[in-house]
Amino acid sequence: MRTVASCHTKINEQPLHSCLTLLSSVICGPNSGHPHNPVAPTKQNLFCGGRSVWEVMLEHQDFANDANPPTERYVDPDIQIIQHADANYALVLDYSGSMNDHYRIHKLRKTARRWILHEVTAGSYVAIIKFNQRASLVHRLMQITDDASRKILADSIETKADGGTSIGAGLYVAVKKILAGVKNPVILLITDGEENENPRIKDILQNVLDSGVRVITVAFGAEADPKLEKIAELTGGKTFTVNDIDEGHMLEDAFDGALTYQPPPPRSNTTVTIHEEVYKGTARQFGSNFNVDFTIGKNLILRLDTNDRQHVVHLPHLVRPDGNIIGGAVFDPNTFTWILQVPLAEEGEWSWVVSLSGSEENFIRVKVTAQTRDPTVHPITTRAWMSSGTREVNATVDRVIIYAEVKQGNNPVVNANVRALVTPPNEFERDEVYILLDNGQGADIQAGDGIYSRYMTRYSATGRYSVKAQVTDGGRAVINKGFLTSSQRRRRSADPNDYEERPDYCCGSYIPLHRAGGHNTGNFTRITVAGSVKVTEIPEKDTQPPAPVRDLHIVLMDDVKTDVLSGHYNVSLSWTAPGDDLDLGIASDYVLRMTSNRSDLAEKYFNNASNETLLDLSGYSLGVEAGEEITIILKLFLVSDVTFYFALRAKDEVGGESPVSNIAVLRVEVNHHLLHQPEETPRLLLPIWAIALIISLLLLLLVFILVISASRKYGKYECVEVET
Repeated sequence: MRTVASCHTKINEQPLHSCLTLLSSVICGPNSGHPHNPVAPTKQNLFCGGRSVWEVMLEHQDFANDANPPTERYVDPDIQIIQHADANYALVLDYSGSMNDHYRIHKLRKTARRWILHEVTAGSYVAIIKFNQRASLVHRLMQITDDASRKILADSIETKADGGTSIGAGLYVAVKKILAGVKNPVILLITDGEENENPRIKDILQNVLDSGVRVITVAFGAEADPKLEKIAELTGGKTFTVNDIDEGHMLEDAFDGALTYQPPPPRSNTTVTIHEEVYKGTARQFGSNFNVDFTIGKNLILRLDTNDRQHVVHLPHLVRPDGNIIGGAVFDPNTFTWILQVPLAEEGEWSWVVSLSGSEENFIRVKVTAQTRDPTVHPITTRAWMSSGTREVNATVDRVIIYAEVKQGNNPVVNANVRALVTPPNEFERDEVYILLDNGQGADIQAGDGIYSRYMTRYSATGRYSVKAQVTDGGRAVINKGFLTSSQRRRRSADPNDYEERPDYCCGSYIPLHRAGGHNTGNFTRITVAGSVKVTEIPEKDTQPPAPVRDLHIVLMDDVKTDVLSGHYNVSLSWTAPGDDLDLGIASDYVLRMTSNRSDLAEKYFNNASNETLLDLSGYSLGVEAGEEITIILKLFLVSDVTFYFALRAKDEVGGESPVSNIAVLRVEVNHHLLHQPEETPRLLLPIWAIALIISLLLLLLVFILVISASRKYGKYECVEVET
């Protein structure tokens, strides 16, 4: 093999091929010389129905219908080395007349000011553009260097709104006048209406794409332009939604979402949200608790804001774990916000308290953040997202998965309690709560990797759904720090009670956890925002079948009640329950089959397999919530030295069926079970064929002896000489 000057690798004739990459001769496919093994215990087979990688790739739009056939043409790579750069933000704000509805413009001004004054990282650049039927520059790019620069930008945001809506005009000023040629450009576009003036988004879209800017869109109310999701998708941005009864936290979440495009801060300055609370009621005193864990505590900040300054009668204060009180909150009259800061908060349970007017018309909202306690220790962090990204979703055919990742550095945090709060389009409906799981089932691919997930299945209406994740320790959370030795060596050297490894059902479906390599998190809380998803169609009836079972497991039991002499054995089957709708709810029924012909359990043959393969599940309690384990014990007739295969389908109440589960395999060796009988039962140390052979030899020996004896007897009389 040699490399020419243009970096093209040429393959020369040589006897060894192991050093060559991308050999076409070892591609596994239906028409290759190395056919794919569809029954090998691999994740490829588990998740792709036994198909090869190439077969799956051929279904992608890049290759489907013979697109992009192989070519000998070389393509010179274009490599760019890019360093982190401070973000350049352009706030493109809707100042059309409709922003006066529901006090939107006032909420926007308040939240934007708070974001500039307290949230944007020092070193970033911010510009402000407003638009109605035309766009105007409020403030050019200005670097955030100190409190004075923050105040200049914040004071430039006003509340006078009128006129029509030309989103394209605002985008044009941003990409052509403000962000042209700068590094790491980000537009935060906030609007409440549909375009009714030129230029429109479609007129400016190519300019936006050519500029390389990311667009984060915030839809204010239900009437915001439907093209917002598209421009965010095309530019690699995010989408957020804010309903009109929101008291400000949804809009603040959207502004905070823009901060993800800043360069990652040094570990010592990593900031996490550990507590949020919104209260609207008649109580004259209100408060709540929150936990400061061992990874955070520096620069703890409590922010309490309200819609009416008179609603807060006495300043908020903090209570330390030892009961001592911290006061001295500073008030910002521009945002009606009180700020209380602790340079280094000790680990433990804290609380905050505030005295209120008792007016049920007013609200308070509290947010607590903190930074890394020790610069040498990673904080526990979380991030959330959805499988749909920013694209629109047709819920009748598309499946949306909510994800939340919980880690300390690169180490997964397992056994945490993770909830996703989904705010529906109808602002008067309550949030839907999804418990996200890290169990390797349903929407989750890998158990124990710190990524928790669940299918989003409950849709009440079309429109934009906002998603947020809340993480707590749940009393069981552990940081899995991994191992420095092989699994075999760990098992030999470790106390079995210290080893927590779930059954390896298939191809590394679980990441093992050893107590020696884990660290209890203690009490902790994290909150993060995933964004929003726009749903264009929702199913009119139950169209979501149960998710497939991927961990069907079978064990031959050692049970004195097993009638092994007649070929009957007790076996234990277990699996994680799917839901009625994918991985949510309770499946109505299961169809379990057992066969010695593996092909009977293939997806296309399963339902038509012989009734003799069906196993009776009547009498078993199988109605459990998705995510819980089901275990049943069956007495089965098993022929020795024959391999039996087991698989099942789950069904919902309208007959919807899950795909066929993974296939569990059981084989009983000759006289296998008799070797595990209780000690009082005499053990048969030899197989039956050996015993039969020995008996046959003994019988032959006995016959031989009898024949010899008889011949001697008769020979004695024949040889006697009789005297005459």
